[in-house]
Amino acid sequence: MSATTDPIPVRALNQVTYCPRLFYLQYVDAVMPVNEHVEGGLFDHRRVDAPELKNKTRTDRGTATSRGIALSSEALGVTGVLDVIEEKNGEQYPVETKHGSAPHDDDGKPTVWDNDAVQLCAQALLMEESTGKPVPRGYQFYAGTRERVPLEFTPELREQTRGAIARCRELTVLDAPPDPLPPELRHRCFGCSLAPVCLPEETLYQIGHPAPAEIEEAKAPPELRRVIPQSDDGAVLYLQEPGSSVGKRSEHLVVKKDGKEMSRVPMHAIRQVVVCGNVQVSTQALETLATNDIAVSYVTGHGRFIGTFSPAPTKNVSLREAQFRKFSDPAACLELSKAVVRAKLSNQRALLMRSLRGEEEARGSHEPAARGIYGLLGVIDNQTSVESVLGIEGQGAALYFGEFGRFLKQPPTGKRFDFTTRNRRPPRDPVNALLSFAYAMLAKDCFGAVCTVGFDPYKGFFHQGRHGKPSLALDLMEEFRPVIADSVVLTLINNETLTPDDFIMWRDACNLTESGRKAFFAAYEQRKSTVITHPVYGYRMSYARMLEVQARMLASFIRGSIPTYTGFTVR
Repeated sequence: MSATTDPIPVRALNQVTYCPRLFYLQYVDAVMPVNEHVEGGLFDHRRVDAPELKNKTRTDRGTATSRGIALSSEALGVTGVLDVIEEKNGEQYPVETKHGSAPHDDDGKPTVWDNDAVQLCAQALLMEESTGKPVPRGYQFYAGTRERVPLEFTPELREQTRGAIARCRELTVLDAPPDPLPPELRHRCFGCSLAPVCLPEETLYQIGHPAPAEIEEAKAPPELRRVIPQSDDGAVLYLQEPGSSVGKRSEHLVVKKDGKEMSRVPMHAIRQVVVCGNVQVSTQALETLATNDIAVSYVTGHGRFIGTFSPAPTKNVSLREAQFRKFSDPAACLELSKAVVRAKLSNQRALLMRSLRGEEEARGSHEPAARGIYGLLGVIDNQTSVESVLGIEGQGAALYFGEFGRFLKQPPTGKRFDFTTRNRRPPRDPVNALLSFAYAMLAKDCFGAVCTVGFDPYKGFFHQGRHGKPSLALDLMEEFRPVIADSVVLTLINNETLTPDDFIMWRDACNLTESGRKAFFAAYEQRKSTVITHPVYGYRMSYARMLEVQARMLASFIRGSIPTYTGFTVR
């Protein structure tokens, strides 16, 4: 059965009436995040959804009540499970429960929201086909105000319901979601569980359709308002105790070593788990983490990112198809490569000037390396191939790391760090060991961001031809290397959080000790939680959230929803 003939869930008619973009993301891309409103709806349906009550009829005071009745119609092309069907005085009618509050007309009487009315009417159409009897009315129960509102199934409402079914069919064959709601309906975006995925304000700003002036925010670009959370919920759990094991007990992860419990962490407080080195994670724990959409990333004790155990890939195949088409276009790859390298050079220059500013020159822009990178920024638009952009990026890295040793403050303790050149595989000194470890952590987070959005992380536009490497994750991390990874390294060294004693040498390789890694993880997570201003949209969010926002805007560009992709730069 094709997507255009599969039966449409009745609840989808509610979404498509409320917002066609919401329908597309939820039923075509199969993205279903949960927020407090969704959780509240599930709580309100707990009695309706109880397995012991489904398909059973109870009679009380002359009213027969049946719960959880599944109905389907090939003629209508819809299917659904009805919350409640009541029968009284020979008349049957549907009753639907919603988490929110009922709207009220000018006389103060409760009414039914348009999208709820369409869903309830579709249930009536299913009942009429199943029983052969007319269903003239139904009832909508709003748990927020405890109001039960009658609804007449008029010819106009029935026609609107059939129109919603047709609209669903039209949307399911599109390669990209429709534009966000127009300004007069933009208030529906606030509180929507899909707002962090949809990014309605950001998308409209990019394509030149701003929000209404009454919802402007200070210091934001004209007519743009943030509708996504500022930061991610939950913490990153780092597991690095050699010989320890992780299991599941009730709703907690339990870390043990030598049979003794070391720590216990509630599952709801975790958004990601990072396993570093010789740590065993039980099958039961992995299954529970996957069920709760919590990814588990593995890195070696030396800091090399191995991979991520995550839930099943997102179902939005159309995005991956668009990704492969776009990244097969040399012009598109060149445009995107310029965007990320431009952002990386700009951020390298900003960190360089900030680190080398002196008393006479507040910004450090007099530095030859700063002037050199500025010159590279001026010629990047003239490049005609990804290879030449790669050359510009290499020249910028040489200028930047040529001065990186000067970024390091010399502590009064005399335990100084020296840096002369970038080296890796393996890193041969403490500074390079820190840089490599920081880049591994950033690669892990960028890998998670592109997978969350639905990309294939191994098909990139800039780091091409690197077989076995997560090229797209490496592409995304370029613009964040200076502002996240390099910044963490400088903080750890210049604040004397780490000393040379926190490193060990083995043959030609330098690695962090266990205590050194612990200090690094703390500093890295603190940096990711730092709130900064988005250079395009003007509102504030954490670096951790910024990674996903940039990945989602890249997806919008690939699908053709926005005209350009803009890399992240610090102000």
